[in-house]
Amino acid sequence: MVGTLSVIVKVSSNSKKEKYGLLFEPDTKDLAIEFWAIQQGEAWCRAAGRSLFHHYREAQTLLWPEEDHHRWSDLILREILQNDITVLAGSKDSGKTRGMAKYGLVDYFCFPDNTLIIVSSTDIRSLEGRVWGDIKSLFIRARERYPALPGHVLDSKHAICTDDLDDESVIARDMRKGVLCVPCKTSSGGQTNIAAYVGMKQRRKRYLADEFQFMSQAMYDSLGNANSGNFKMICAGNPIGDGDPLDIISEPKGGWESMAEPEKTAVWDNERFLRSRTINLVGTDSPNFDLPESEPTQFPYLTNRESIARTVAGYGLDSHQYYSQCKGVRRSGLNARRVITRELCRQFHAFDPVEWSGDARTKIFALDAAYGGVGGDRCVGGHIEYGLCADGKQRIMVQAPRMVPINLRRSDSPEDQIAQWVMNYCGENEIAPDNCFYDSTGRGSLGTAFARIWNPGGSRVNPVEFGGAATKRPVSLELYFADPGTRVRRLKRCDEHYRKFVSELWWTVRLLIESDQLRGLTEDLCREGCMREWKEVAGNKIQVESKEETKERMGRSPDLFDFLACACEGARRKGFIISKLALAEVGKREDWLSKEVAEYEKFIKGRGRLQLA
Repeated sequence: MVGTLSVIVKVSSNSKKEKYGLLFEPDTKDLAIEFWAIQQGEAWCRAAGRSLFHHYREAQTLLWPEEDHHRWSDLILREILQNDITVLAGSKDSGKTRGMAKYGLVDYFCFPDNTLIIVSSTDIRSLEGRVWGDIKSLFIRARERYPALPGHVLDSKHAICTDDLDDESVIARDMRKGVLCVPCKTSSGGQTNIAAYVGMKQRRKRYLADEFQFMSQAMYDSLGNANSGNFKMICAGNPIGDGDPLDIISEPKGGWESMAEPEKTAVWDNERFLRSRTINLVGTDSPNFDLPESEPTQFPYLTNRESIARTVAGYGLDSHQYYSQCKGVRRSGLNARRVITRELCRQFHAFDPVEWSGDARTKIFALDAAYGGVGGDRCVGGHIEYGLCADGKQRIMVQAPRMVPINLRRSDSPEDQIAQWVMNYCGENEIAPDNCFYDSTGRGSLGTAFARIWNPGGSRVNPVEFGGAATKRPVSLELYFADPGTRVRRLKRCDEHYRKFVSELWWTVRLLIESDQLRGLTEDLCREGCMREWKEVAGNKIQVESKEETKERMGRSPDLFDFLACACEGARRKGFIISKLALAEVGKREDWLSKEVAEYEKFIKGRGRLQLA
């Protein structure tokens, strides 16, 4: 340590200061002793009959004596010290941000020359108002009490740097030691690539991620580069549903379906990383509820009876606001509605391999086109195949899709490059043009490129207009309603249930999964399928959010799942039957449905090559 925080352990019995059974110089500060004990490590602390938790907690008390300790703050600190990755999921005002800020600063004060702490939130405004604001406030108050503490706030860079430029031996500050803020979004709303920061070389790395539920998938993916060596991550946020980064990283062993909704504060081991645990701070189990209602609120800054009552009065007990902000627990499908969920895919074995019966299978190629990354979209192509399985059921097997390379510097157009790539891919995989499908919304020139490049046969490639109107197909064999004109009970049609064809396409994949007819689903495909939300619009119709809305909320476009939706539509057009949509079964159920089936078939034929609107 430096200055007045230096510590020397003496063996002479003449020393005037004794603590923890050790003798120190008479003027050694208690804080320096706690720092020294922390530097010795967990094994030393245990041998002495204590723990790192004890010394970190004592250091926090000395640095910020005005700050409270309670069972939530103690639980947060204890779990952070025991784990490599700690997820703080819970209600608002549960001390998540404060807890990781206090840990981070004590950790830095103890190891200022070989520690890099990366701090993230969604944008600069969120950093200033939350975790970086907390860190600065705590740092300033600590330095007022202990001026010799290391570190220099560089507010223009949103950083705390160890090096002091007033020191003649220091030529330039080394930003690889200290505290460095990195927002996940730029001022224009784009996503920051944090992988380079997480990959910075330093012996001790800490990553504090606030509002993790609103970050892009890239934040979660960056852990693969950082989760090694002396590394700790603490991420915090309010649970909002399926598929966001907080939801993925906090998934318990055995999956979300293995857990009941917590009523009390809970801790569990996470599915995806070793030494990774989640603390679910349940707002209705706040430390403020430990005392009788007649007693004054002990911790006004934590969730309390009054703050919960205000939310319930405004939104109700079944609202998303109550579950996310007050209770702070995960409740699938509430407001943050997803077309598919990971539990659904697991329940119906979508991740499993397929067991074919014989060699009679059909391959379907699909393409979700984008031109050179315009708008952040990726150009995705690949194929599925379907056939009869060993148990006698018809199923689809997904082959992992590929990114179609597009070079804007080449003389040939992006459309020609895509058409050439598709032709080569289908040739290698023995897929005929008739079995190729692509999203044609706003891409009329791509069809021309197919016809020109892929000759003969390119003109037979099938467009699928995602942006068109939903079809007159029945939604499923389970959804009946009263006809608006005749009041006769009948199956509801897709054009009466979905706002656009893209909504029908995505929900059809869900029905395919629920029919236990999809296999080989990859993690990437599932992740993107869980990203897209849906809502009810005018006429009580279902509409999935636009790609632009998904990109704004999640940081990426669901291009991979659009590929799968297109491929499954192609399989249906070529004869694959989803058991929940089997028209043959519909025709046998009730005589009046024969007319519906006949009209649907007439509609299909009238579109020419089954180009559905």
